Amino acid sequence: MSGRKVVVTGGGTGIGLATARLAVARGASVVLMGRTEATLKEAVEELGDAASYEVLDVTDGDAVEGAFASVGAFDHLVTCAAGSLAGPFAELAESDVRDFFETKFWGQYRSVKAALPRLARDGSVVLLSGFLYRKAEPGLSPFAAVNGAIEGLVKALAIEAAPVRVNALAPGQIDTLGGGEPMDEATHQAYVDSVAAGLPLGRIGTAEEAAHAALFLVENTFTTGITLDVDGGKR
Repeated sequence: MSGRKVVVTGGGTGIGLATARLAVARGASVVLMGRTEATLKEAVEELGDAASYEVLDVTDGDAVEGAFASVGAFDHLVTCAAGSLAGPFAELAESDVRDFFETKFWGQYRSVKAALPRLARDGSVVLLSGFLYRKAEPGLSPFAAVNGAIEGLVKALAIEAAPVRVNALAPGQIDTLGGGEPMDEATHQAYVDSVAAGLPLGRIGTAEEAAHAALFLVENTFTTGITLDVDGGKR
């Protein structure tokens, strides 16, 4: 990764920040994008001179184009801006589902569209999907729908955007505390224990493990059009 530039949306926390850390450790420079400047500043201070940031709300198309224009030419894109929405299908407001798609699907779509003219021909794109498409659970239909759309887009773009490689990362249950409502310590521990009880590996995943998989998709030059599951054996 020496000499390579990586852009990470949703890069201030969770899987995005863990991916940036690993990319910097392997010699890359990184540009973090996210909505909260204070969070981005803190992340860049941690990562050092190899990191910079752009404040960006991926639901704003003009802002997405402007942010990528500011970055200029680069090598790899990892899109981690996501969001969360849960509840029984019949009770979810259509507007809330549309808002969720606006961030997780359309945010990634816009980012890729703005990035492609600026990406190196031997570069790559990693989109963020998730286990809840092919391993759906009750009350989480928005994730099943949006992740299915993302994985379908990956298959098409792997052909259309070639030789740029396009893949998806599908994390399972990862202990980031970034995707839902804040938990107190007891509630968090109960959540971690319940996840562990349902997985063959007997524990929840870490952001670092998801980041390791993201960097595999960035670095492996003969991998495109796939969705890589990192889910502790979730079946």
